Amino acid sequence: MQKSKTGIKIKDKVISIRGAREHNLKGIDLDIPLNNLTVITGVSGAGKSSLAFDTLYAEGQRRYVETFSPYARQFLDRMERPKADRIEGIPPGLAIDRKDPVRTSRSTVGTMTEITDYAKLLFTKAGRLHCENCGRPVIQEGPVDVWNVVAGPEAPQGGEIIITFPSESKEAAVKALLQAGFTRSLIDWRLEDLAKADGGMIHVVMDRLPGGPRDRKRIFDSLEQAFVEGKGKVDLWIRPDFHRSFSSRLECPECGILYAQPSSNLFSFNSPIGACPQCRGFGRVIEIDMDLVIPDRKLSLEQ
Repeated sequence: MQKSKTGIKIKDKVISIRGAREHNLKGIDLDIPLNNLTVITGVSGAGKSSLAFDTLYAEGQRRYVETFSPYARQFLDRMERPKADRIEGIPPGLAIDRKDPVRTSRSTVGTMTEITDYAKLLFTKAGRLHCENCGRPVIQEGPVDVWNVVAGPEAPQGGEIIITFPSESKEAAVKALLQAGFTRSLIDWRLEDLAKADGGMIHVVMDRLPGGPRDRKRIFDSLEQAFVEGKGKVDLWIRPDFHRSFSSRLECPECGILYAQPSSNLFSFNSPIGACPQCRGFGRVIEIDMDLVIPDRKLSLEQ
């Protein structure tokens, strides 16, 4: 396989630049590996910005704009092709311009370069929430997630399946459930008469499926109704001893902790939503050190 002057195989995932002559560049050839952090260094006037901004970013941005329709491109400024013999393997680029921002007591490297804004968006869209109490991933679950557990290796195969939903055992709630056709509750793996329920939360039986082949349609129908009756909560029981809780809300089904939907402000120390409650996003706490105020506690106020 052909190799470039840098020793990197041309067919590898690299940005291949040949004959770059933008501004201070004098026809350089360069291969930059993709999916790696590459730092460009050099003395003043060596052409660092010409390579990063005026060659790499300019070509990536130009090719991205060319994917727009002719109608959309007429509203954009015409972008000139950088001076180079050939540029291959370059993806669309994102540039963070150099600037002299206004510095405040809340400024950081991230805010001054605007990297914080991109990081907040990344965490909001790609972050995965875990319960602060048990560490279990917290996701909005539905019938498909329950079925994946039923049909997966985690659950015992062949045992009786019981689908329940939680409900209060107050007299009015039990009466409404009985009128809706529910007659059984599950207590310590025993089926009990729902009319005799007394005190606390109860597991109302939505459906029971005998051991053997799984009826996917029946399970889905029962789960959809159970999620509605349980206000987003469902419990799956498979004999002899398998039990899992599910929630269609952003809630840990095991601990019952309800979480808010992630937003960019949740990851910002400049927002009351995401700021540390103790330092309020400043990174320091101003308080009185009584040992400095009263160095010698044996002395009286007059002394």
